[in-house]
Amino acid sequence: MIPTSEKNSGAVYAIAAYSAWGFVPLFWAQLRMFSPVQILAHRILWSLLFFVFIFILRNNLKSWITELRNGTTLKRSLPSSLAIGVNWGLYIYAVNSGHALESSLGYFINPIFNILIGAVFFKEKLNRLQWTAFATAFTGVAWLTFVNGRIPWVALSLAATFSAYGVIRKKTSIKGTTGTATESLILIPLSLVILSSGALAPVSIGNLSDPLIPALLLILGGAVTALPLVWFSEAAQRMPLSTLGFFQYISPTFQFLIAVFVFKEDFNASLFSAFLIIWVGLAIFIYDSARSHFQGRMEPSNVST
Repeated sequence: MIPTSEKNSGAVYAIAAYSAWGFVPLFWAQLRMFSPVQILAHRILWSLLFFVFIFILRNNLKSWITELRNGTTLKRSLPSSLAIGVNWGLYIYAVNSGHALESSLGYFINPIFNILIGAVFFKEKLNRLQWTAFATAFTGVAWLTFVNGRIPWVALSLAATFSAYGVIRKKTSIKGTTGTATESLILIPLSLVILSSGALAPVSIGNLSDPLIPALLLILGGAVTALPLVWFSEAAQRMPLSTLGFFQYISPTFQFLIAVFVFKEDFNASLFSAFLIIWVGLAIFIYDSARSHFQGRMEPSNVST
């Protein structure tokens, strides 16, 4: 059993991580003068360097390097690095092209996406409420497609890539910040190719009238990427994952509010009706998860002390 003090500190880390992810659109929006792939390249580069800095502070850089010398670790991390790289790039594109509202939808439906992923890849049996949640959310996405006149590909792509990332990490048993650091390392060649290409990185920092602030923001993107992952890892070590899952709705809620009230993206009655249907599906999913969670806590433990 995890001590109450540990759970409390875990909750603080979880709130910090998901709140940071919720407010991150405000950060990426400050870099709109750069192309999304150029921002992605800097994000990869500086997040890796920030991870190395963290490992030095924690005195576990040597153990990470030792782990990297095992070629198996790099091979196992390749699929997840590609998935998270695509997800990072899509998100930056969404925020900086006026699709922040749709990106928030992607993370709202992500938990329901995971239901389907669990059924398909892990042969998990879904109960009636889970099927109802999925069907309701699917109806909402279908209605959104109808009222918008197009498939919400940004939301679906973000949900799909992040779900795929979670599946790959689960299957390969890659955990913690060392896993994410390894993924950043694998993506470094892509980062360098982008940064050395005038076509992919058309805006030179040196050519800006005031290059200092943009340069500092690009560097800070490493901390913006790495710190929430470190906090999430700390939270996961201090509290059950079933409990941690209830914090995940903080992030898309903040993203949604920022898209509507700060970025002033269009949110008319038709869009509201589609979001409302999806939120109903999400509410069913949360209810089922909460019921299972508390029933599990009430069942007597068979573990002897």
